[in-house]
Amino acid sequence: MPNSGVAALSVAFVLFLVVNFSLHKIDEGHVGVYYRGGALLKQTSSPGFHMMIPFITTFRSIQVTLQTDEVKNVAMWNVVGGVMIYFDRIEVVNILSPDSCVRHGEELHCGL
Repeated sequence: MPNSGVAALSVAFVLFLVVNFSLHKIDEGHVGVYYRGGALLKQTSSPGFHMMIPFITTFRSIQVTLQTDEVKNVAMWNVVGGVMIYFDRIEVVNILSPDSCVRHGEELHCGL
């Protein structure tokens, strides 16, 4: 009987590990993309909890809501006028469509 307790505990531990590494969460305003063996899959997921094959499949969360990127201390040289222009800050604002994430070769591209 003691062996059955150890076996049950071992099975419970393995089950815990599988569930722990396969369950993941995609936050609101993001879309999940998946890689299996380094190759991008066509499957995407919406916000919420999802399961994947542990140790074989990985995921990446891509923001699809309004996003602002900021670049500071930018210097530009005007060749025609010979004038150096300095910008303290440049902001780029974009929003991605969840349906626009496509595979291009081995890379993932999410366009407007």
